[in-house]
Amino acid sequence: MLLMDFLKDEYDAIKLKERHKLRNKTVLITGGNGLIGSNIVNYLQFLNKKEGLNLKLLVHSFSKPVEWLPVDENIEYFSSDLNAGFPEWKFDYLINTATYGTPKKFLQNKLQTIKLNTETYTKLLELARLNNATVLQMSSSEAYGQVPDGRDSVDESYNGDVCTFAPRAIYGESKRLSETISKVFIDEGMDIKIIRLAIGYGAGVKYDDSRFINEFIKKAINNGEIVMLDEGKVLRQLSFITDTIEMILNITLSGKERIYNVGGVDIKSIREIAEVIAQNEGVEVKLPEVSTSVGGTPKSLILDITRYINEFGCPDFIPYQKGLAKTAEWIKELSRVKAGV
Repeated sequence: MLLMDFLKDEYDAIKLKERHKLRNKTVLITGGNGLIGSNIVNYLQFLNKKEGLNLKLLVHSFSKPVEWLPVDENIEYFSSDLNAGFPEWKFDYLINTATYGTPKKFLQNKLQTIKLNTETYTKLLELARLNNATVLQMSSSEAYGQVPDGRDSVDESYNGDVCTFAPRAIYGESKRLSETISKVFIDEGMDIKIIRLAIGYGAGVKYDDSRFINEFIKKAINNGEIVMLDEGKVLRQLSFITDTIEMILNITLSGKERIYNVGGVDIKSIREIAEVIAQNEGVEVKLPEVSTSVGGTPKSLILDITRYINEFGCPDFIPYQKGLAKTAEWIKELSRVKAGV
């Protein structure tokens, strides 16, 4: 089951301002097994076949490629620990999505997370400089940390407020430093774009992905109920994966600024998201007696995406109800594959 088949209609609706810039180019994608990385690989291959771009893809992941990545003579896969080194690849674009993106993963891999976002990223930039390549660095909305009470949203000019001793600072602070590292290379003339991403979700997640939307769906399917970690009052800004991919690729190919917020227009509490998933699956949502959420979690973080909209126009965002249903469909398909059905 390839993502490009599962998301054919959604991929076909993606609008790229200057897709011709991909013709006869080579794109290196790191983090190729992740939600964003695997969708970028599948979409670029979808576009390559549709428009005959003669595009070559170099795809790196920590473990062997997931089964929903396409196999083709124009795609070359590499599996290794990026922190341990990498080949002297030749490429025109680097889309760096390699990260330990879930709290469970980065809390289990603390120093590796920091190294990946700093030392290893620096080495990737040095290679990109040798290739005279354009770079897209995936930062995070966690670079903003806690937003002051009374502030509805943050734009790219907000400098953030991260407690360096909070458990999640391992991720957020190392992403902030990756942006500073980027600026060093930008000052030397490199073309680097940085995205600060809100909640991207959708088809392409692994079954064991522990981010809250996927956990809610699995709890609903497997347990017949959704038990929350807390009351779920904080707000989250949702962006279905194909909307996210459209924004990322437009920024990579055509962005005039250096830093962009990337997110959707649906802003819902975690409890509301759980309720929609529960309603779709015919189960109940239950609250815990004692909160067990991870310390340092941002309370409510809404990204102002005006900069992107002013430059590229507003995407035709997929409504979150439809996106959540599509994500559940994907996870159910993974469950069937896992069970050998």
